[in-house]
This record gives sequence, structure tokens and C-alpha cells, in this order.
Amino acid sequence: MFGAPVHAFHSLAYLDVEKSGSTYVSQFLRDFLDDDEVSFRKHVEVEDRPPAGRLHVVSVRDPLDSYLSLYSYGCQGKGGLSGTMRDAGLGHLYDGTAAGFDRWLDVVLDPASADALNPRSYARTGVAPHTGLLSFRVARLTVPRALRWLRRVGSSEELVAGYRELSVVDVVLRNESMTQDLAALVRRDDLAWRPSRDAALAALAAQARLNTSSRLDADAGFAVPADAWERVAARERLLTEVFGYGAHLTSTSRDSHATSAA
Repeated sequence: MFGAPVHAFHSLAYLDVEKSGSTYVSQFLRDFLDDDEVSFRKHVEVEDRPPAGRLHVVSVRDPLDSYLSLYSYGCQGKGGLSGTMRDAGLGHLYDGTAAGFDRWLDVVLDPASADALNPRSYARTGVAPHTGLLSFRVARLTVPRALRWLRRVGSSEELVAGYRELSVVDVVLRNESMTQDLAALVRRDDLAWRPSRDAALAALAAQARLNTSSRLDADAGFAVPADAWERVAARERLLTEVFGYGAHLTSTSRDSHATSAA
């Protein structure tokens, strides 16, 4: 195997996309998956040659919801994206207002801003004209030799088609339905759980989500721009076309069952 170690067990590897519930999922696997943890490093690419027979699990999140979470996190002075944007002289965008989010979103979605974004490989691959940052983050973690492939991508259509062909993902956990999706993972016959499958399912049913992030848009006075979803969807085609986010699924909706976790 070549490449950096991911969060891996012998039977399963978790590909932990940022701000998708990754801290929660990693802790759940450590607590209940009946297998030895063989490596742990956050938010790194899958190995160049993943071992045969290992299940690959990724977590994803509605892209507009992710951007709102990243903005809120950055307004607290936290996160790698906030750090690179502040280093690029864009710290003034983190003013905690809806107008500030609107301006920040314009910058983050603009391919010309790629050098100011995190991870740095988004700019170095040259793929920014063809995909948004969030879709890049998913593709980077889930395709062997992803950066080499992404340098050759010439359109958003090529990105989506290439992902469908090359991705190692077997199971998708959606932030908006995390408890249900983890329960489905626990029920698989090819994985073992400790102290038992029933105990893992009971823990999912009983416990609260971990590491919940404070969100600016939870304030009724914070009005998300009406065209924000259309702007995001136009850039995040991998998430909308492959992962089922063709319509906005948000943890900010008052009638939604989702919660926001880092």
C-alpha cells in the first residue's frame, strides 16, 4: 500500500470528509467496531493501492449546509479554510453576518480564489474551474491517486464520470440521516460489533450527536441568501449528481431531523 494512512481497521476504512460528521463517526467506530484499528489520520487520501476486501465508508453533507457550517466555524477563528483565507487577506469576510456569508460564498465558489482555499492541493491540481471545493474534498479522499487523476480532469462532466469509475466507496453516510445510515452499517453481516450488534444499535438510538457545532444561521435574524443553493449547486455537481443532493437538504430547516456536527 502506498499513500498516507487513513482511519482504517482491517475490515473497514472510514474516509472522513471535513465537516460531514467525521468526529462523531470515527468515535463510534472506535467504540463499537469489533476490529483492530490499524491507522488513524484525519482527512487524508485513501491509499494508492487499498487492500482487497476492505469496506470503504465515506460521510457527506448537503453542500450549502457545509458552507454555512464552514463559515460559522471560521467566524470563531477555527478551521483550516479560515486560516488560509485569513492568510490571504480575506479575514474581513468572517464578520458573522448574512451579508458577510454572501460575500464569503462568492469568493469561495470563484475558481480564481483557489489559492486562498484549503486544502492547497485544490489550487495545485488546476481542477478549480471544473468543481467546487466541497466536491474536490470528497474526490480527493475517495479515489486512489486522486491528485494525479484530478490534474487531468477537463470538465465537471469528466469529474463526475471519473468519480463513478474510480471511487472505492462502498457505503455512504449522509449527515442528514447519520443515525439511520450508521444503523444500516451496523446491520451488515460482513462486520462485527462489540459488545454486540444490538448494543451498537441501542447506543445509536439512545445517544445524542457528538461535537455539535454552533451555527450562525440558527439565529432567526440570519437570512441565507435566496439564491445561495443555486450558486452552490452549479459548482458542486459531484455532490448533487452522485450523492443525491439535487435538492437542498439542510439542518437549518426547522422541520428537519438533521443536526449539524463537525
